Order: sequence, then C-alpha cells, then structure tokens
Amino acid sequence: MRKLVLASFLFLSACASKSRLPSATTEAVQTPPPAGALTLDQALAQGEDATVEYLKSQVKADAYASLSSRDPAADMAQSVRAERTKNDNPDKKQQSAFLRKFRGWSTKKRVGHGEELVADFNCDKALESQALGYSLELDFPEQEARDVSRQLHEKVLNCDNISKNESVFRLAVFAIQQNECPRAVEYLDKYPAPPERGMRDRQAYLKSFCSVTAENVQSNPLGGYGILVSTFQSPATPSNWYLGTASGDPEWDRLLASMIKATEEGHPETVQYLAGKMNLEKFRTLPQSFQTSMLVLMSANGADLSVFQALHKYLADHPDSLTASVANLLFPIRYWKEIVENSKSADPILVKALIRQESAFNKAARSRARASGLMQLIYPTAKHFGVKKPAQLLSPEVNIHAGSEFLAQLIQDFGSVELALAAYNAGPAMVRQWQKRYPTENIDLFVEMIPYTETREYVRLVKRNYKIYQSILVKPQILGSNSH
Repeated sequence: MRKLVLASFLFLSACASKSRLPSATTEAVQTPPPAGALTLDQALAQGEDATVEYLKSQVKADAYASLSSRDPAADMAQSVRAERTKNDNPDKKQQSAFLRKFRGWSTKKRVGHGEELVADFNCDKALESQALGYSLELDFPEQEARDVSRQLHEKVLNCDNISKNESVFRLAVFAIQQNECPRAVEYLDKYPAPPERGMRDRQAYLKSFCSVTAENVQSNPLGGYGILVSTFQSPATPSNWYLGTASGDPEWDRLLASMIKATEEGHPETVQYLAGKMNLEKFRTLPQSFQTSMLVLMSANGADLSVFQALHKYLADHPDSLTASVANLLFPIRYWKEIVENSKSADPILVKALIRQESAFNKAARSRARASGLMQLIYPTAKHFGVKKPAQLLSPEVNIHAGSEFLAQLIQDFGSVELALAAYNAGPAMVRQWQKRYPTENIDLFVEMIPYTETREYVRLVKRNYKIYQSILVKPQILGSNSH
C-alpha cells in the first residue's frame, strides 16, 4: 500500500494577503494525546499499513457483515446516515420566482417598475425589491439601471424581514467600481457581516480595495477570502491531533471498524461509498480523536470530498487548529505525476488546484450537466482536444490532457487566469457578457462583481488552492510520490 506523504507547511508563511490583517482565532478544545496514542503526524509519516494495524489493535466494534455485498452500507444504522435536506425556505423560493419573472422583462420595464417600488416602498416589498435590484444588473452599465438598482438595495437595508448581506456587498462593490470608497466603507461599517461562511473575511477583503484595515476580522484560514485577509504563522508547538477509536456511539464505532477492514482488504471504493453515506453534521460532534482516525482512513482511500467537507467546517470554527498534518489531509498530492506529464500547455499547479475544486480527485466524478472525470469536462468540449468518445473522459491522463488544453486556451483568449477560471465554470459566453456589464481594469474587483455566487467562489477557491499547492509541490522531486 502507498505511503502517506506529510506535506510541507511552508505555505502558511507564503500566503501573505494584500492587506495583511491579523488573524482572529477561536480556541479549539483539544486534549493532549494520552500515553501511547498515535498522533496524526506519526500516522501520516509511517504510512497506511502501520496505521491500519494500530487502529485494528484499538477498535472494539465489529465491521458490517454487508461489506462484501452489493450494498456495503446495508448494515449502516439510520442514525449514522446523512439526512436528506429539503429546501423549504419560502423567501428563497419567492425571490427565485421574482428573478425568473424580471429576467423576461425589457430594460425599460425593469427600470420603470424599480422606480415605482422606490417611490412607494415598504418592507413587505423587500424581497421583490432586492430581486429587482439584482435583475437590473442585466442592464448595466446603463446609468439609469445602476441608479435604480442602488436605490432598491438601499431601501432593503432598512428592513429586518430580509437578509441584507448580499445587498450590502453589491452596494459596496459597485461603489468601489465608481471610485466612491467612502460610501463603500460606510455601507460595510454600518451593516457588519455575520461570521457565517467567511462573510466577515469578504467584508475585510472589500475594505482592502479602499486601503482600509478591518478590525476584529474573524478569519477562516483556508476559506476563499481568509487566505487573502490574514497573515499565517507556522505553529510553534506540535499538534494535539491523535487517533482514537471510541466515539461514544456503537454505531459510529461499527462504521470505523468497517472502514478499517475495507482498507486492510484493499477496497478503497468501499470506504469512499461509506464516507459518502455518513452524516457529516453528526460526525463533527464526535470526539476529535475519533474524527481523526476516520479522516486518516478516508484520505488514504481517496474519499477526499468527505474529508474536505468535514475539515473545512471544523477549521472555520477553530482556525487555530490548522497544522501541517491537517494541511496534508486537506491538500493531498494526488495525480501529480499524471498532471505534470499531461499538462503541456498550462501551469500544472493551476491544473492541480482546479482539479481539487472540480472533482476532489475523484476520477469517476460525474455531474448533472454530464461533465466527467478529474477536470469535469463535457464531451462536446473535450472532443476538440483529442477525446474520441465520452468514456475516455474517465481516464485521468486523457481527461487532464484535454482539460489542461482547454484551460490554456481560455487563458489565452481572456488574457487572465481569473477570467479563464470564471469561463471554465460558467462558460466563455457568460464571462463576455459580464465584461460588458461590469467594466473595470481591476480583475480582483471584477471577480467580486460576478453575479453568480458559485462562479465567484469557484474562482476564489481555485486561487486559494493554487497558493497552497504552489508551496507544497516541487516538480523535479515530487514526480514519483503519492500518485494513483
């Protein structure tokens, strides 16, 4: 079995921000490893075989009898399984309905209705007004549309029956675009962002465009904005992360035992399947030592998406817990040999960063849009780069070659990595529309004006991945290690 490689932690000092703000931390509840416990650092350094043997000697539960059946998770208890979530937010549904309606209107009709809402505004119309404020961006850079959009968002700020965060951000971004920094900072100061999902980091980042240092920023160290607004320092003391096998719940103990057995028998696909079925919200409430054992096993078997989802949320709450070994789990060195050999036209580190975001290193990943493989390509695009049939997209080498050539073409066409990444996610035609709608020479500001949250975050996160992998990956020395 392959040896797990302990990644360098040099990236912490390399990721300095443009505003270089101090990082606020939330102290994680960690206890020192008990005598004889295997630390996370040791587990990753010694390799998979020795770590599995250690966990086998510690675990008390029995593995699922169903592991070798058609459904390895057949014995998984309902209390451990992920729960189906329904989007029952009536406000979101109503706003989506408004957005669909306004999209079909003419510019004149949108502006006219916006003026009516401004003149006769009340908070019962806040959702409609906010939706129309967004929709009027279809008519940018028309000044009348910009003015009415701003007025609608400003009206929304007076209401307590609606989430104001995105209205604040849109107002601030467009004020910065118009060289009106005092007004942008006024919006951001008057309506401070909540701590969820890196919103305060985004607020601090926007202030940095105006050469303003935000106070008391609560940074998620590896969030899309956190890496831009904080200066990181490598920990001076060893990590307290260690491996344990007692969760306090027999059903979770059985799941761990099942992952140990599947790993020992060489069935990574089974561990990936089990990880995809488990309830991550409940998983995060278990003892940290138990989580660590599960994370090590999932990472060793390529269940990276579950590892990323679990750890990123934990680090958002406990940014001081980031260590070299945790970074190794979050930014694994997978497919590096294949990437270097098949990325002849694009920066292989950028390709690596994109793959982490597109597929979490799952070579069999498929999307609802029929995108396939590591770089999530659709066949109509891939066939222009030598792919003969859709099934070939599941080959890492073929997929990387076609995807990297496509990425290189986008960079050449748009003259910017950021614009190319946006085009990779949303399509070149859409980015061309945005360039006309949001004219600016500042590429970083343009990214903040992208109206699709998914695309805006995608560009930011691929750039984050790039910063980190740029410090971890050394091309000449790394070619023979940790590749599947």
